[in-house]
Amino acid sequence: MGIKPKFTKAEIRSTFVQRKDRIEQAILATLMYLGEMCVNHARSVNTYQDQTGNLRNSIGYIIVKNGRTIASSFVKSVTGTVESDEDGVKIGRGLARELAKQHNTGYALIVVAGMNYAAAVESKGFDVLSSAEHLAEKEFPRMIRDLKLQIAA
Repeated sequence: MGIKPKFTKAEIRSTFVQRKDRIEQAILATLMYLGEMCVNHARSVNTYQDQTGNLRNSIGYIIVKNGRTIASSFVKSVTGTVESDEDGVKIGRGLARELAKQHNTGYALIVVAGMNYAAAVESKGFDVLSSAEHLAEKEFPRMIRDLKLQIAA
C-alpha cells in the first residue's frame, strides 16, 4: 500500500508559475512606486528656475527587466515661460532608453533628468536629481524589506 498523490505535476508547475508571477508583479509595483516617488520629489524641488520647462519635463523613469523595458513614466508636467523647440519628455525618454541598454540582467530602475545641461545645473549647487537619489537610497532598503514580507505572505 503506497501513498497516492492528490495532485499532478502540472498542478505543481502551475502553482510555481503563479507564485513567480505574483513575485514579479510585486517587484514591478514596488519599483514603479519608488520611481514615482523619485520623479515627484525631483519635480517638486524648487531650487532652480526652469524657464523652458524642458528640464523638469525631462525627469522620468524606466524599469528594465533582463534588458527589456517593462514600464516607464515620462509626462509633461510644466509649461515654460519661453518658447522652446525641445521636448523635455522626448529627450528624457530617449536618455532613459539609452541607459536601459546597459542593463541586460535582472531588474533596473533608471531615473533621469534628460536634458544635457542637468549636470551643469547640479554643479552650480541646484538640486535637479540629487535629493531624489538620496530619497531612493533611503527608501529602497525599507521597500525591499516590505516586499519580502509581502511575498512571504
